[in-house]
Amino acid sequence: MAKRLIPLLLGFLLSAAWPADLWSWHWFEPAARRNQKGIEAYRKGDYAAALEQFLSAKGLKDGAPQLKNNTAAALYELKKYREALDELSGIDAAKFGPARAALHYNQGNIHYRLEQYPQALESYKQSLKIDPDDVQAKKNLELTLKKIREQQQQPQQQPDDRADNEKQQQKYEAMMQFLDQNEKQQMEKRKRKASAARNEKDW
Repeated sequence: MAKRLIPLLLGFLLSAAWPADLWSWHWFEPAARRNQKGIEAYRKGDYAAALEQFLSAKGLKDGAPQLKNNTAAALYELKKYREALDELSGIDAAKFGPARAALHYNQGNIHYRLEQYPQALESYKQSLKIDPDDVQAKKNLELTLKKIREQQQQPQQQPDDRADNEKQQQKYEAMMQFLDQNEKQQMEKRKRKASAARNEKDW
């Protein structure tokens, strides 16, 4: 489910330039070079190094949604899902152009990992509105629906669970009563023996 989270969007990050309302992306800029190193590290599976490079690039181009996405990519692979979601939540989807479907898809993956299934479902729906032919998004949507159904069925099972727990509790209490009674009987026997022993000494 997670494999497609970032490689899909990394392809968009390799574009030579962005619309004028964002920022010009030139290969000789320090942010671009650091971003490229991050992409290379990411593709090698060194996500910690990739995160370091993306954060460094973000320090130079903090408002760049593409860098927010890449930072979220590395965080996701490091299982820092909440931090990854924070990064993606700060992105204006309208500025992502054709990549908007992938952005919603990625948000869906993170929500799924956080077990936020209704939010994941909504993200996958948004992705499919833009790209109805996305097979992976459809599969993830189906998995999410399954999880939601499972959660909805849990309250119906809880009364049965409570009944089982009550039975176990009753058995436990009955056992403790038996042990208490048995212990009292043993104590009475010991008292009688001790009393008999004292009476024998008096004679």
